[in-house]
Amino acid sequence: MDATPGAEGQREGQRTRSKRSQTVSLVLVAGAGAAALGLGGIDPSQREEDVLVYADAAACTAEGIRPEDECRGEYAVARQAYPTAAPRYASLIDCEGHHGPGHCLSGSEVGGGPSVEARAGYLPRMAGYLIGRRASQGITPQPVFDHAPRAGHAAAAAGHGGYCTGGGARILTGSGGRASAGRMRTAALHGTTFGGFGQTGRAFSASSHGSTRSSWGG
Repeated sequence: MDATPGAEGQREGQRTRSKRSQTVSLVLVAGAGAAALGLGGIDPSQREEDVLVYADAAACTAEGIRPEDECRGEYAVARQAYPTAAPRYASLIDCEGHHGPGHCLSGSEVGGGPSVEARAGYLPRMAGYLIGRRASQGITPQPVFDHAPRAGHAAAAAGHGGYCTGGGARILTGSGGRASAGRMRTAALHGTTFGGFGQTGRAFSASSHGSTRSSWGG
C-alpha cells in the first residue's frame, strides 16, 4: 500500500531537520559563533571540535600541525593523567575483553599513588593521546586506549577496533586505519570516567587524511 501524503511529508520534514542540524554543527566547527548565527538555543553537546590523536609527542611533532613544544607539553599532561583517567576493571579478562589481549596492565604496574585504589584492578595501556587541532580550542589533553575489534566494524578486518577515551567515547578511524585527524562532539570530550565501557561509548569520526607516521603502542 502506498504511503499516505501526510506520512510522506512527515518523513521529509525529519530528513530536512536532520540535514539542518548537521550543517549547523559543521558551521560552528568552522569558527562562526552561535550568537552571530542566531543559534544561541542549540544544544552545546551537539557541537563538534577538530581533534588530533597521536601515539606520542614525536608523532605529533613529525606531522607538523602543532609546534614541538605544544606536542611535548600536552603529551606530558596526558601521560600524567593516565593512571587516574584510565578505566579500571576488576579482572584482567574484563579489561582485555574491552581493549584486546595484551593491552592491559595491573594497577600495581602503573602506579599513580600510594592509595589502595591507585594499585587496584586492571587498566588498559595508554595507546596515545588526544589534543585539539589548535591550542586556542582549550581542549585538555587526554590519554586514549585501544579498543578491541567488534564484528561488523570496518576496522575489525584490519584487526583494530579504534580507540576510546577514559570517559567512554569511542574513536573510530577511517577504513580500518589509525588516522590522526577527525572531529568529536564537544560533550564526548568531557565525559565522566567509569570502569568499563560496555556499549555506551559515543562516536568519533576520523577523517581520511593526516594518518600518523609512527606505529601505535600496544
